[in-house]
Amino acid sequence: MRDFEDKRNDARVTLLPEGMTRSRWLYARLLTCGEPVRFVYHPPGEPADHRQLRMYDDNTGDIGVLFWQVCDYCRVGSINKISISPEFQCRGFGRRLILRALRDGPEHRWTTSGQSPEAKRFFPRITAEVGVEFTERGGTCRHLKAGMSGPTHAARPRAVVDRTV
Repeated sequence: MRDFEDKRNDARVTLLPEGMTRSRWLYARLLTCGEPVRFVYHPPGEPADHRQLRMYDDNTGDIGVLFWQVCDYCRVGSINKISISPEFQCRGFGRRLILRALRDGPEHRWTTSGQSPEAKRFFPRITAEVGVEFTERGGTCRHLKAGMSGPTHAARPRAVVDRTV
């Protein structure tokens, strides 16, 4: 996330999500007026590349993130990172992020990267709620491993506010 300074009023600073123009962000905020959090989705450049969903509030800016990958050919999904600022935890946002990722890979086998102590409590609760097991370090397919190796030369589609989360 980068800071954007309004030249007309140096005292005012608008937090601008990466990949969005100031006008698109202001329009997105208008469409989601009254929402405590906005979700900005960064689609993959290639099918097995990372997908990213970031959470923003009006005051502090970037308050959470989810990185995941999906391989439809091998029917595997991988949660690579989920992180939410402490003041926004235990408010259902983690569940909403995971449910958004699961929509990209229904009926897939899901894995996670190494889990923090918080995640070791979180993922069993989500598993019980949605019926999808998240195997820690459960392995991925060659397509996801190729997507983990770094950015591809494919242009990433532009970021969009996801109002379905």
